[in-house]
Amino acid sequence: MKTNILMAIAIVTGMAVNAQSQKVQPWSGKNPKEVRQVARPEGFNLPVPGLDDKQREEIGKIRTEQVKERTQTRNLLEEKRAKLEVLQTADKPDMKEIGRVIDEIAAVQAKEMKAKAADRQKIRSLLTEEQRIYFDAQGAGRDRMRAGRKATIKND
Repeated sequence: MKTNILMAIAIVTGMAVNAQSQKVQPWSGKNPKEVRQVARPEGFNLPVPGLDDKQREEIGKIRTEQVKERTQTRNLLEEKRAKLEVLQTADKPDMKEIGRVIDEIAAVQAKEMKAKAADRQKIRSLLTEEQRIYFDAQGAGRDRMRAGRKATIKND
């Protein structure tokens, strides 16, 4: 009897979650090009005009190094978050250890943000004044998009 009730609750909950997720995505059912237009407002992610071959090569090297570093950092963060989850779900959680792991996660995140800022400045130093305007506008658009997503997530 309890199994049947639990199964019914699980089915109803699943249906409710599914209906809610469809409501959050007003563009579902449209083709991918329309979704991209909704997700990327006019002027967002424009290419930087007038890059010469040397600039492209240097930017490519910086971005390749970024990917390598970010992959290692992301793996480290996932490992620390998993450790935090284990600590938080223990029968007798050790708050000192939980705090230490949280501090480690924050330190890794700060290091990653600093590395991103440094890489961004390396790329900016390779650009002309006009190219920097486009490059900076892309970053500002990306930050606004992230802020919008975070606000949407908090409001749900």
